[in-house]
Amino acid sequence: MSSMTIKRIILTIISLIFGFIVTHAAMWAMGTNAVEYGLYFGTEGDGLAYYPLTIVFAALTLAIWLDKWMNTEILPH
Repeated sequence: MSSMTIKRIILTIISLIFGFIVTHAAMWAMGTNAVEYGLYFGTEGDGLAYYPLTIVFAALTLAIWLDKWMNTEILPH
């Protein structure tokens, strides 16, 4: 594996952990849990899985910022 691949794997892991922590902190602040927040896609509840989507979007937010600082060159200049 090249060093760029290792950097990208590290960026992905850090970003997903960040997304998980931010999502759980937000759910704690709202006083809810994953099932109430929206765990499943489909017809149950409101039909939108906010829990996994919040993790992904928080992770993407950090990944865009980290891409510059870790010099992983995922995004074009």
